[in-house]
Amino acid sequence: MISQVKNFAFKKIVKYLLIGIPLASILWFFLLRPKQLTALVRRVSVENKVVSRSVSASGQVKAEEQADLTFMSAGKITKVLVNKGDAVKQGEPLAYIDGSTQFQTSQAYKDARDIALRNKDLFEEDREANITALGGEDEYNIKLRQLDELISQAEATYQAQLSVLRNSYIYAPFDGTIIEVDKKVGETAVVGESVMTLADMDKFIFEISIDQEDYGYIKLGQPAKIKLDSYSSYEFETKVAQVPLTANPVTGVFDIEIPLSGDAEHQLAIGMSGDAYIDVLSTTSEVRALTIDEIFYDVTDEPFVWVEENGKLKQLPVELGVEGDIYTEIKTDVSEVVVPAEENQKLTEGYTAKIIN
Repeated sequence: MISQVKNFAFKKIVKYLLIGIPLASILWFFLLRPKQLTALVRRVSVENKVVSRSVSASGQVKAEEQADLTFMSAGKITKVLVNKGDAVKQGEPLAYIDGSTQFQTSQAYKDARDIALRNKDLFEEDREANITALGGEDEYNIKLRQLDELISQAEATYQAQLSVLRNSYIYAPFDGTIIEVDKKVGETAVVGESVMTLADMDKFIFEISIDQEDYGYIKLGQPAKIKLDSYSSYEFETKVAQVPLTANPVTGVFDIEIPLSGDAEHQLAIGMSGDAYIDVLSTTSEVRALTIDEIFYDVTDEPFVWVEENGKLKQLPVELGVEGDIYTEIKTDVSEVVVPAEENQKLTEGYTAKIIN
């Protein structure tokens, strides 16, 4: 009887062991065994590139010489002598306001000057008689100087009135084309209000505005490329020819004018928009380089790259050179790195590197 009980217990234990051992093995395999943590990565070779950095900004095509023309005095516009699109020469009259009052006044001052001149001539013609009448040559000379002073005063008054009269006219300050006419005959012109716009259509610039941080990189003679929206597949090559000494007092940015020339297939027009790219820094030859996304930074902002060493991920500190728009120079002697294979994936040092390429 006792033997039967022992046999039954033994069989029961064996049964439990046969069931428990596999279960324990499965539990250990999935939960308790040391895990081999892996990370999917791609292998990337360090390239040989000329690394360049540029400052870019949006802008517009403008005429090198362009002016909003205004009257210097207020009044009703009597005549507009040009139309939009007309070519004009420097000094050519373009428009005038009613200056009849100023004209009449200037004629009166002119007459007064002419009378003063005539009085002096008559006085000099009767020199001997006037010397006797005035009591001597000294007195005559004093009177002559007085007449000269009257002439000078009359001339100054006349010229001042001519200046006022000239304010009734608009003259072309340079050769160019009328690109806009803002006022019509019969309208009232206000001092400083634009009546028309004149531009030299033979010389163009591309004007951009850059902030304070980028200003220090801009130098005379730096190569620049301009891409206009109207010619998206074409690049205009030019150079920086002007660097402003002061910022715009209103916006606080620096306005830079870059010379721009078109051709028969790429004609320029005022108002065309686009982007300028100024090369501000470049390596003199090809150097080892990686893209910006292939370089990482630790908590102290020191650069490093990921490398695979004995199947594990390792951080390798690197020294950087020129940091360009796309590539960055790598001065450290390294030929190959790894990068995360998936977007937003974080790598950890010591993980097993599973290279997918």
